Amino acid sequence: MFRRTSLARWLLSLGAVLCAVSVWACSVPVFRYALEHWTGDPFQAFVFHRGPLTESQQATARDLGPDGLAGKVRANLSVRTVDLNRNPPPELSELSRTVEIGALPWLVVKFPASSRLKSAVWSGPLSAESVGLLLDSPARKEIVQCLGDGQSAVWLLLESGDDAKDSAAAALLNERLKYLAANLQLPKLEAQDIANGLVSVGQEGLRLEFSQLRISRDDPRESAFVRMLLGAEADLANTKSPIVFPVFGQGRALYALVGEGIKRETIDQAAMFLIGKCSCQVKEQNPGIDLLLAADWKGLIKAQSGGIPDLPTMADLTKSKPVTVTVSGGESNGPGRTSAHLKLNNLMIAGGLILAILVGAGIFRLRKKRS
Repeated sequence: MFRRTSLARWLLSLGAVLCAVSVWACSVPVFRYALEHWTGDPFQAFVFHRGPLTESQQATARDLGPDGLAGKVRANLSVRTVDLNRNPPPELSELSRTVEIGALPWLVVKFPASSRLKSAVWSGPLSAESVGLLLDSPARKEIVQCLGDGQSAVWLLLESGDDAKDSAAAALLNERLKYLAANLQLPKLEAQDIANGLVSVGQEGLRLEFSQLRISRDDPRESAFVRMLLGAEADLANTKSPIVFPVFGQGRALYALVGEGIKRETIDQAAMFLIGKCSCQVKEQNPGIDLLLAADWKGLIKAQSGGIPDLPTMADLTKSKPVTVTVSGGESNGPGRTSAHLKLNNLMIAGGLILAILVGAGIFRLRKKRS
């Protein structure tokens, strides 16, 4: 009984792996798939107050939501007003107690719920100045410009304040990114992935290009953004070392490289992941955390996608004559199969043969026992 159960579990596991390969694998590099499909989850803004807000305060709070300034600049931010006099939900009461709140009304911002980060990322008085600092900054504008132009990633260097350490980290990062941009190769897009809408540009529209951006922790214009970066992972706020964040897609920070962790191996690993094929199309099953940015990502993507020819319609396909495609043992760039498809098919065939052999062996053993 144990052997049969173990065999069944193994077969199910193998089948699940093979199914996962066929469902999730695609030829689009991670950075490009993320740009086109991984919409940034909304940060959560809470306005704590007691009693009715004035008209001016209501207008300022409204600017944090889709009907206000945040909506106009397309920032990934939602807002909720919380009257502490009206018995708010326990989790919001707890949030108001864990944050040092000044004169009401007071603004508290948390990471998206999907991040599972419980602590507040930023807080301050409800004012037009606070809204401006929260929604955008010079560094974030530059990030949007670079990613919106199709660059693979922007590598943020959050300075420590130690000039020697910061300069050494910047020099290493700059040297390595130049090397990687010159030596790495983008995956070849498959026609089927373009036809299925997984990418809106052709091969010539993919850009293997990295930017580096340095940010001072003491820049008042970046105060809210710096708090977001330091709150992205536990214990980052306590480190006194320079920190590097590879940012890609629609403003998603991959992870932090801290101090001595900023080295060739870790930079290479992050870069190869970003330009490699997207093995899992589900954002939440990939590393990273969304940042709060103001950008019209759909418009920026559309501006890049003018180079893709229109796909044939069903009427065009019915008029065309059937085509016979011969697949040789080498790579084929014809319309029928690419080398990536062949490798995947070979994997599936091999898996099927293994399954058949194991199932046959199991049946043979059962019959032998019964006889």
